[in-house]
Amino acid sequence: MANQYTKAALISQQNKKEIIWNIINSLLAGSLVFLGSLTNGFNWKGVCVGLIASGIVAITKFKDYWTKEKSEYHETKVFSFISG
Repeated sequence: MANQYTKAALISQQNKKEIIWNIINSLLAGSLVFLGSLTNGFNWKGVCVGLIASGIVAITKFKDYWTKEKSEYHETKVFSFISG
């Protein structure tokens, strides 16, 4: 019985690491979009548009990952507000 708990804990740790990795990946994608918006020079309008675009990209990338993993977390209803 102890093996079941350690196996469940290990799977849970792997899931946490995978989710964190995908959050970091989506934030990196968003930051690349933001840096790309600064290539035409620095002005406040470009910064605002770049921040909005980078936020959209980051959320979209994470949503794409979460859609693929939906069946794994469907029963627990975790992050059900992202499924839109």
